[in-house]
Amino acid sequence: MSFDKLFSRFNHTRSANNKRQNTDQRVTRGVISLLQKQRLLGEVLLQLPRKFDLRFTAVMGLEWENNKLLLVINPDKLDNLSSDEIENLLEHEALHIIWLHPLRYAANPHHHLVQIATDVAVNQYISEPPRNTATLSQLQQLLRQKIAPRLDSQDYLDLLEKLPIEQQEKLRHAGIDLNKSGSKGNAADDNLQKSDSHHGWQATKKDGHQLNNQLIKLASIKQLLAKAWEQTPHRDRGLLPGNIKSQLKNVKQMKLVDWQQVLKHQFGLLARGQIESHARFNRRQPLRMDLPGKVTRLTPAIDIFVDNSGSVSDEELDQALATIEKMISHTKLTATVYSFDAKVTSKEQLHAGKKFIHTRSGGGGTSFQCVFDYLHQHHLTKRGRIIIIITDGWGEEKINTYHYRNIYWLMMTKADQLSVKDPVGKVLEMR
Repeated sequence: MSFDKLFSRFNHTRSANNKRQNTDQRVTRGVISLLQKQRLLGEVLLQLPRKFDLRFTAVMGLEWENNKLLLVINPDKLDNLSSDEIENLLEHEALHIIWLHPLRYAANPHHHLVQIATDVAVNQYISEPPRNTATLSQLQQLLRQKIAPRLDSQDYLDLLEKLPIEQQEKLRHAGIDLNKSGSKGNAADDNLQKSDSHHGWQATKKDGHQLNNQLIKLASIKQLLAKAWEQTPHRDRGLLPGNIKSQLKNVKQMKLVDWQQVLKHQFGLLARGQIESHARFNRRQPLRMDLPGKVTRLTPAIDIFVDNSGSVSDEELDQALATIEKMISHTKLTATVYSFDAKVTSKEQLHAGKKFIHTRSGGGGTSFQCVFDYLHQHHLTKRGRIIIIITDGWGEEKINTYHYRNIYWLMMTKADQLSVKDPVGKVLEMR
């Protein structure tokens, strides 16, 4: 290589390093300003390692790397922002972390809907939201309906997922495409002005969205938020909005439950001829009334009821049933899959060696009572029976389970979205 080329390469490297250094200084000034105005958010950002990437599609974003969150920044794109805009964008990213958005939606297939829902949720806590990020007022104007403020992002996501095609068309013509999440205008303008990217939240094939990885990620965010809280003086804690303080408390108590492991355990008990029951004392700890004992089953049975009126997509439903099918095949059990809305509408067998394709039927309003009416009317035994209800949770508040107890509510939304008050059985989140 000639001297001129070597010198040119050296200057290019030095120029890139200078640009990164200048970018780092501007971001640091933004964090310092936030520390003075929103101490907790500034402390959150202090814990985040930074990564500079000229190929990054937005100005800034959060990204998982080795199960830890990084703040990714494109130095070229940051040059187009004022100091106030950088500060607003940093505030936006910190709020995403507080609400665990990069963890909660890592495996959600509706990436563009997630972007709108999570941006609408966090931007309500920012005086000047970053440009080209969705706000509640924009969403209300486009949908022409009143939407409650300061809801959880999942509530806004549920709203978007349930929109009829006509509403989606209105949004598309207005400039927000719910399928592509694009803005009107040419690609160059969009690329230049895109402030925030959620692409780095998505689970990769490498980590497979396994529970172990999720637990590590949750522990990492918990540690980050706990340290930020410790560094925040009591005076500044008192100035925080109630929703943020409540969310931090929820994060501290949060635990991840793998629905697949729970069902595998239950299927294994069935295959071995036993099932957990609170009607029998736990032999190892008989004084612990909260721990179930084990009883011998009479007729092993697994009944899976699929809510056909919910927001669950065909892809999500197929993945859930395929996972359950593998468990059943391994344990050599048989299951019956039902569709239901206001009544049980179809019935199919699921067993090892059979290629199973579930077809939806019905489509009316949801009634959970019809599930238990069906079991009761057909005199299906309670002992040795596992009942799995796959649903988005919207139904009645009170139901009569006819003393069926071994029930698993497999939610496509958050556990607290189940309409049934004090439900019998366990409520598990699939997402």
